[in-house]
Amino acid sequence: MNKCLKCQPHHRLLLTQLTRCYAAAGPEKSAPISGNGGLANKPDPQDIKCDYIGPPDAQSNLRPYVRHYDDSETTLARNLRLKRNEVEAWNMDFWTRHNKRFYEEKDDFVRLHKESGTEEVSADQMSEFYKTFLDKNWRIHLMYNISWYLKNFDILTLAAGVQLQRLVARAKPRS
Repeated sequence: MNKCLKCQPHHRLLLTQLTRCYAAAGPEKSAPISGNGGLANKPDPQDIKCDYIGPPDAQSNLRPYVRHYDDSETTLARNLRLKRNEVEAWNMDFWTRHNKRFYEEKDDFVRLHKESGTEEVSADQMSEFYKTFLDKNWRIHLMYNISWYLKNFDILTLAAGVQLQRLVARAKPRS
């Protein structure tokens, strides 16, 4: 089932473009779901009426977006959409690689414990693994956070410009 969430009329001041469509994995779903949890076929951005949010990706655990746009999209709005897509792809790539590394190291940790004669790995032992993994990767996480904040600042700046452009366009007298 696709749901378009639309703002209430009294909330629409600057939120008119924040509609979202969600893919649900129920019997009435409208987009096929692939075996790995993602979308098998992403909808065409010009055919959908609002942004489309798919089910979580199996590797990154992030929900992919398909952003709606039409022929009347301004250059600034296009730049915002493309920047969002670029940041989403960067984020998806980071978390895919991070999660792959995490699960490989976790499997190695469990395998080594089982080879040493321990049948079950205790919660305390797993917490030691988690702490070691985080300590080992703190610099990667720090650099990710700094990059994430900078990229989001760029997106916010572009979004503010798009909203200002829309307000100015509405305020201009129509001929």
